[in-house]
Amino acid sequence: MDSKAKRILGAVSIPSFMIGTDFTGAMLLVTAIEKEYSVDITTTQWVLNAYALTLSMGLVAGGRLGDLLGHRRYVLIGLGIFFVASIGCILAPNVSTLIFARAAQGIGTALVWPCILALAATSVGDDERGKAMGILLGTVAAGNVMAPFIAGTLSSIGDWRGFFVFNAVFAVLSAALIFHFIEREKEHATNEAVDIFGMVVLAIAVFCLLFGLDTGADAGWFAGTTVLLFVAAIVFFGAFPFVESFVKDPMIPLPMMRNHQFVRTLALNGLPAVVLFLCLLYMPQYMQKVLGWSILWSSLGMLPMAVVLATMNLMVGNYYNAVGPRKLMAAGCGALVVGCILMLFLQTSWGYPALIPVMLVVGIGGGLAFGPAGTAAVNAVGPKGAGLAGGLSFMFHLGLGAIGIACATAMMFGSATRKVESALSAANLTLPTADLRVLAAGTLEDPAVKAITERYSGKDVEAITSAVRDSFASGLHAAFWFGLAVAILGLVISLSLDESKLRTDAPDEGDAEI
Repeated sequence: MDSKAKRILGAVSIPSFMIGTDFTGAMLLVTAIEKEYSVDITTTQWVLNAYALTLSMGLVAGGRLGDLLGHRRYVLIGLGIFFVASIGCILAPNVSTLIFARAAQGIGTALVWPCILALAATSVGDDERGKAMGILLGTVAAGNVMAPFIAGTLSSIGDWRGFFVFNAVFAVLSAALIFHFIEREKEHATNEAVDIFGMVVLAIAVFCLLFGLDTGADAGWFAGTTVLLFVAAIVFFGAFPFVESFVKDPMIPLPMMRNHQFVRTLALNGLPAVVLFLCLLYMPQYMQKVLGWSILWSSLGMLPMAVVLATMNLMVGNYYNAVGPRKLMAAGCGALVVGCILMLFLQTSWGYPALIPVMLVVGIGGGLAFGPAGTAAVNAVGPKGAGLAGGLSFMFHLGLGAIGIACATAMMFGSATRKVESALSAANLTLPTADLRVLAAGTLEDPAVKAITERYSGKDVEAITSAVRDSFASGLHAAFWFGLAVAILGLVISLSLDESKLRTDAPDEGDAEI
């Protein structure tokens, strides 16, 4: 690898690390955001969903815009959008503004990520491309692992906005490095088109599904608005393949959609992510809401899973062909099944030590599943479709992860509300529905919860306090029942793979299918 390639890889590694931190780091801030804006988790989850939605839906378009008009140019444009959006997150006066700013961050990242992948891939020869991609993906994985500690440390110094200050600083640093070390491309693709129509249809379908889950948890699953949103989601998901058959350059080419091995590997890029995201989202909340830990201590509490996940990510690539992708992914999904089962038996009285086995098992499962799933997606279609396959695998990773979080959160909130209602009913306390929702979604430190408890005294306060503590654990069990179902589905799909078509030393059979 010559000095020019090293400079380019060094420059693009900085924004790739930043991208790795942004989703998992924000997960640690959910409780603090809930407290500041006095909102429940069905609202704060949109701080995550908005980012995942715009990023996952925009990845393919971002890559094609870079092909047409220059990857360097669109990295700089994307970083500019990301910087402005980060400032918006820092200054957000309410949760709606924060959600809008997070959506804008996702758009910026959707322009940056596929273009830095292209810059890295074209900076080296064919014989070194795998190494270059490994370095870039390694920096993303490092960002995923380091993000909770970065978010926790910065929040302990100031508040949760410190994490978005970090985002803004890294965006400026990344832009400076890209501008200085990477030359403007002189040749661009001329036969590409951006599938705006398909992207909009799919984005509307996912948005309606996510918003329907949010509305259902609030207003009821048979409320008119909820039903309408779910019907709209079904209609737009159903329309997507029809739309894709008429556009020039579809987001997912029809031959790829007919490639059963590729479709299964896409699912395996997303399904394990649901379980990992549930752990990254709810375990820090458990430490904060049930154990009473600070954001910093809860970030340090995630260290066992972070270390195991990072170690497995580094090791598993060496065994892709020797062991086989089907066995690796099946073992990973099996470990995730075990992790979910352990969470179902979790009791609040057991304290932090009860979380450690779960984190170790989930870290092993995620490490066994994620790397092989991404490699298998590329191998399923062969070299000609490698770039698009890589982008789509990341899209499914985030998209299915966001949908999974929304489904689990809806189940969690419903279970927590029922737990509070039954506990207070047993204590002969009847509270308005609005108060029950506040208690189910909040912590004892929330101003809204304190305002309710201040209206009571004696045993009534004790009953309310106990109900708030127990409701989160009850909701957590409901969320991981969903995670268990997803992990089992991933295990079944992984066992159905035809391993001979996914090995890196296999003939490029997939090329004929694109």
